[in-house]
Amino acid sequence: MKTKNLWAIAALTVGLVTTFSACTSDDLSDASLTATVQDEAQISSISDEVITDADEYVNANLATAVSAPTSEMQKASAATVPTVTVDKTGNQFPKTITIDYGTDGFEGKRGNILKGKIIVVVSNWMSIAGSSRSYTFDNFSVNNNLVKGLKTVTYNGETNGKMNWTVVVKDTIIKADDNKTIISNSTRIRTRTSDNGTPLRFYDDKYSIEGSATGINAQGVAYTMTITKPIVTDGVWPVFVEGTMLLETEKRSVITDYGDGTRDLKATVTVNGVTKTISLRK
Repeated sequence: MKTKNLWAIAALTVGLVTTFSACTSDDLSDASLTATVQDEAQISSISDEVITDADEYVNANLATAVSAPTSEMQKASAATVPTVTVDKTGNQFPKTITIDYGTDGFEGKRGNILKGKIIVVVSNWMSIAGSSRSYTFDNFSVNNNLVKGLKTVTYNGETNGKMNWTVVVKDTIIKADDNKTIISNSTRIRTRTSDNGTPLRFYDDKYSIEGSATGINAQGVAYTMTITKPIVTDGVWPVFVEGTMLLETEKRSVITDYGDGTRDLKATVTVNGVTKTISLRK
């Protein structure tokens, strides 16, 4: 069976950032719709990459103080993994674990290039309800998209036999392509619904996510986002496979539907009763 420290992998939540950064409240053309949801998928992938990759090294180093570990997710030589440092060993908490990807960067599991540092503060063993991890950044980027802010993941224990976590995110992302800034603040509950038949491998699990967010998109437009049907993540698939979100600005509302659980790169977007199918960016 998987141990409770699976909680960390469940922190892929941050991946739900919905920013609709390619449009303003007065501009929602077909091109804007497509660019908007592509931005949402890309930023979700960035947030997921941060937590997933960091937790691999945190879990491998939690009770020790070694560098450049290997794991099932990323078996590699020390020359091809980041440097990991731990300030305390054994049962000493809280611990600060720093993952340094350097200035040249390393390739993560999804093929993205990570640079800079992720600093993770671990409050206690993750088998204990109420334990948490917080994630901050030092000149950290994913594919040159600069990531700032704070992410906190707290293990709640089990509800109806299913492990779940509360994820609180205060994100600022400066996009590499146009240097525009996106801000998102969110609180979500993430529940592990399936281990995909691989109880010893954590990263391919399925999760159901509920919650909401507020923020400012790349055009400076304030928005609110509510998950109206639980969003489903399926292992390392780069975009959501099921669920719906309602995003509202002062003048517009947009519904995004990620489908029926099929692993594809498609979604539908509905505005003023008109529904379009779009392609999502990895």
